[in-house]
Amino acid sequence: MSVPDPGVLDAVRRRRGDLDDALLIVRDGLVANQAGPRRVAALCAGLRQLRADLYEHVAATEGPDGLYEEVRRADPRFEPAVWRLRDEHTRLGLLLDDLLAGIAHGPQGVAGWPPALQTRVVELLVMLGRHRSRDAQLAYDADGLDLGGQG
Repeated sequence: MSVPDPGVLDAVRRRRGDLDDALLIVRDGLVANQAGPRRVAALCAGLRQLRADLYEHVAATEGPDGLYEEVRRADPRFEPAVWRLRDEHTRLGLLLDDLLAGIAHGPQGVAGWPPALQTRVVELLVMLGRHRSRDAQLAYDADGLDLGGQG
């Protein structure tokens, strides 16, 4: 099986690093000692950055010359895994959009943010962690490559 184009792999690695940075911002927003509007602002900034980085990750992986297409073309047996990862991108994007809308327009709790927000953000982080693991596993299975990153 042919190794994916190095430029494609570099783009995926960069996006993975960007996602790492955004995930840290969101995690910091969850555990911040501050309460109220400053905490909401920090969390919202992290989620917005995460959303932008997810868009870039999707472009690098799902584009016509992206990693998923190269893997699928190289070995059609990977097509179910590729479709699953694409579906996860959609679900992650929708959850991020919903969280951002909830922060902007939801009722504010005692701590200054919607009462169920923390649970939903943790759910997002878990989903992203699992997705990232499956994404890296696909690349490894397809070509024995390590995409790098922290997760």
